[in-house]
Amino acid sequence: MSKICPKCGKELPDDARFCMDCGYTIDKQESGGLLNNFPLPTLFIVLIVAILIIGGVFILSSGSGDNNNAPDRTDEVTHAVDLTIAGVGGWDSDSGKKSYTLYTEGIFNSVPGNLKGYNVKTTYYDSNGSEIGHETEKLENVYYDTEFSISFGYYTTYKLPDPDHVKVEIINGGKVIDSYTEQIDTNKIDYLN
Repeated sequence: MSKICPKCGKELPDDARFCMDCGYTIDKQESGGLLNNFPLPTLFIVLIVAILIIGGVFILSSGSGDNNNAPDRTDEVTHAVDLTIAGVGGWDSDSGKKSYTLYTEGIFNSVPGNLKGYNVKTTYYDSNGSEIGHETEKLENVYYDTEFSISFGYYTTYKLPDPDHVKVEIINGGKVIDSYTEQIDTNKIDYLN
């Protein structure tokens, strides 16, 4: 028998203590939190790698030149959200009518101090640029303080989607203040392999 991740739905081995897909701690009650899931040397290495990755992203995003993921900063709104899209995953369900779910993983490098009024709209597109579907969520329901990527933008359909790219928009006051687009690596989507 296998465990199912309560956050992303990924099937896991019985002895799994965290989800290998989204990083969610499975044994929160028993383990006392994420730090107890790793031996100290492993945790130290993970923290150093995370700091190096975040530092590299910061250096790349602050450098000169065009950046396809850089948000349009031509309006007067303060851009308080900095997001790195880590990838898109997906799974299918055989229970009842066959369904297909897509979700986005992202690292929120910075967020505003007050999350109220901010929404995250995640839209999935096919290779023709046609919308497959989208999900809009409150940022305060998506974001939590972590060094790992956060899964959000869960979209389920009964028609087999063929995703090509994802667009994540940060909305405040009904206005898009940040936008990030990323090509989808279909190798990370279970039902396409």
